[in-house]
Amino acid sequence: MKPEESKTVVFTILGRTLLNIVAVALTFAVIILAWEKYDWLPFVKNIIRGVVIPILLGGLLVFLLRHKVDALKDKWKPFVMFVIFLTGTLVFVNAGIIAREACSKVVKVDNVTTLSNEEITRADYLLIESIEPDTSSCNYLFDAAVIHSRRGSDHIRFLLYQVCPLKNKKGVFLCTRTKETHPYGTISENRLQQWKTDFVNREEGSIKRVAPSAHFFKVLHQSDHSEQYQTIAAICNTRYGAISPEHQILLEIRQPDTIKRWEDNVLYIFLSLLVGFSVLAITLMGKGVLNEGLRDR
Repeated sequence: MKPEESKTVVFTILGRTLLNIVAVALTFAVIILAWEKYDWLPFVKNIIRGVVIPILLGGLLVFLLRHKVDALKDKWKPFVMFVIFLTGTLVFVNAGIIAREACSKVVKVDNVTTLSNEEITRADYLLIESIEPDTSSCNYLFDAAVIHSRRGSDHIRFLLYQVCPLKNKKGVFLCTRTKETHPYGTISENRLQQWKTDFVNREEGSIKRVAPSAHFFKVLHQSDHSEQYQTIAAICNTRYGAISPEHQILLEIRQPDTIKRWEDNVLYIFLSLLVGFSVLAITLMGKGVLNEGLRDR
């Protein structure tokens, strides 16, 4: 194949790939915007919208470009398709985050008592000047999860979920989660138990120190992972008595520096495209990558 023909084929593949990525990303972002605005399927977990759907869209992207990839020799097709899939998935993930953050509703108040329960649940974040946590009624739940790794050793993650009710707002609970990771596999059971005991002793009650000075909170909705918080809140002995899960309002304590900024995700999209297309361009321009039989097509 002549150099001019090779360049034409390469630019066609790159151009069509970029066009499809942009089209799918914009469509996905619009769908997420509508999803957030009209609260479609609130029971669907955020990880489905944030990770699973972008992965499926990455597969759709490869399917849409399957005929363009025919211009490559068979041994290069899997690698190029994988780069396209990975680049597209990263772009789609960040496009979804940008769309969700654009719809986020932040409510600023001096005191949470000025808001009704309906106003709180309609918000995504609350910025509250002062709160009154009932630190005498805090409770916690310990959990552990093994993280399997194909490379290197496995790890175990300790999680401590803590809940503290408010004094002046019935059914509203402040929540926080701390975690710690340790190697797992060849470690003795006694060593693991000691790590667990040390972790719980160190972190238990930390919400009592954090809650009084907290100001920024994420309102947990049905799509968030809040089952552990709900379980703890249901057994908290508050001045109002037991609060059923459907009447609970869970506010997860957030620090200002953990707030996601959509500008960062725009940068991630740019970097994903830059790296992905650089790898594609270098690969496609290499000798012996394109199918010579294209000259006759």
